[in-house]
Amino acid sequence: MSLVNTLTQSLRANYPSNLDKFEGRLSKYGAWEAFVADTKSPLSVVSADVIRLAKESMGNTVNVPVIDSGDVTIGSVRTCTIADTENTSNLVQVTFVPYVFGFKMYPAQYKNNDIKYQEDYNKKMQRYLKKFAGLLDSAAVAKLEADKSQVWNSAFVASGKYPLIGDTAQVSQAQKSLIYNDVTSMMAEDDYDGAYTVVASSTHRSTVAEYANQGANNAVNTMFQFGEYNFGPYSNRVTVAALMESTAFVIPEGSLATFNRNDPDSIAGSRIDENNYWGTVQMPVVDLEMGFKYSRACADGSAINAGTSHLTATMEETFIFSTDVAFMTPYISNPAGDASPIHKFEVTVA
Repeated sequence: MSLVNTLTQSLRANYPSNLDKFEGRLSKYGAWEAFVADTKSPLSVVSADVIRLAKESMGNTVNVPVIDSGDVTIGSVRTCTIADTENTSNLVQVTFVPYVFGFKMYPAQYKNNDIKYQEDYNKKMQRYLKKFAGLLDSAAVAKLEADKSQVWNSAFVASGKYPLIGDTAQVSQAQKSLIYNDVTSMMAEDDYDGAYTVVASSTHRSTVAEYANQGANNAVNTMFQFGEYNFGPYSNRVTVAALMESTAFVIPEGSLATFNRNDPDSIAGSRIDENNYWGTVQMPVVDLEMGFKYSRACADGSAINAGTSHLTATMEETFIFSTDVAFMTPYISNPAGDASPIHKFEVTVA
């Protein structure tokens, strides 16, 4: 007699084993985080009233009134009559984009399984939140790209020191050590002042780290130029074009905003019965309150995987999450003639 046959069966550690900890690793969502942080700033481009109305707006449109800057004339002769100067007002419509995701759970499949219900639920949720955060970050970058300044009034640009390609200033390797010193001047020439938020590609962090640490005891002190800048998390969704080292957007604080709205049933907590109801939940990673719909029913789960062929009549749980998200930047009535607060530059490889 021997115990060898049973002792040498496949040995398995308990889950979680931490071996798969990098499978669901999160990225850096710097553009999304910049919009979120700027919305909370006391200098925010949107008021609390706009956000309140937006949250209650499902089924309706949200319009924000604005007044164009226009132009006026200063005379040189005193007169008893003066021409009327009327302002031009407009309505800016808030654009919402819906995001929906969900998954199913079959409680019976975790019987005699090393992976338990909560662990599986957490992993499924993590996968969707990772995807959702990436989509939000991409949408934030797209908004920056769409609304970046078409106008640079800087003498540095006019002289060719920083040539423009596609409304983007080009910075050479020889220039990058002091670029933020010059950006301060370039922003000022467009009548924008700091503090500034920088949303940049992950490759830009090496430039910032190198020159931000060149202090008074170094042969060349480059640290002085960074005082007005806030370098938040970088983003892998800020793309770097061919023959470029890095990309960055420079934006005055309070220029970005994002907010979301949820469906009426989720807000009201509508309930059909204990197996079918709605609600709201605060989601990690993206830091958004989202609506959810939960339902429970009998279903055939035999085709889920090879180990569930016996679950021909089992309990099926369905979780559906949704929200609508909007991004906003400052209104510029004449973007072809007036500089936007969002300025973009690229550092070339040469």
